[in-house]
Amino acid sequence: MASPAQLMQTISDATGLPLATVVDADRRLVKGGLRTKGGRGFSVAQMAPLDAARLLTALLASAMTNASVEAVQRYMQTSVDKSRSSEKLFAATGLVDLAGLTSRDGFVAALDALIASAATGSLAALIADSKKHAIPHIEVFAFTRATRGRIRISGLPNGQTASVEYIPSKKSRGLPKASTEVLGDLEQSRRITEQTIYSIAELLAQE
Repeated sequence: MASPAQLMQTISDATGLPLATVVDADRRLVKGGLRTKGGRGFSVAQMAPLDAARLLTALLASAMTNASVEAVQRYMQTSVDKSRSSEKLFAATGLVDLAGLTSRDGFVAALDALIASAATGSLAALIADSKKHAIPHIEVFAFTRATRGRIRISGLPNGQTASVEYIPSKKSRGLPKASTEVLGDLEQSRRITEQTIYSIAELLAQE
């Protein structure tokens, strides 16, 4: 398990974002009730894959940390865009803990499952056996104002590739108008790869 400070430092090191930026995003998620809280010393909060998934989503889907909570809420209320995704979603990967994800599971839930799999699940087992094959390549991509994300896994032993895209679900209608619509013509997207995912997974896998 890992402390909040360890998770923030790991994400800062892997992404190249300033630690102060990551800390501010985390602080806002805590205030918004979107991150596990604890005390000090032995009672310090222990980070779970979901905490990491939400913090990564905040950093990917918001250009400014003051929009961290809104960004996570937007991407929590997404579902699979079937027309732009692999037919079998993540089932083709052969990773049993990802194969169970359905079209109703949104971007944050899928990122949570991916991190958990890389830390202690079937993806971790695959990586441990990597002497026989290359480590799978991962791409996680999100827009900062529009709500569209993608998780892509390739380089698997069976030669399969899973690419799943996410768009606002019907539930997102309950969010404020500014949370689901792009205001203006300038849009940004952000992307991370397996470097970040595997760094976080290695941290969370520690006893």
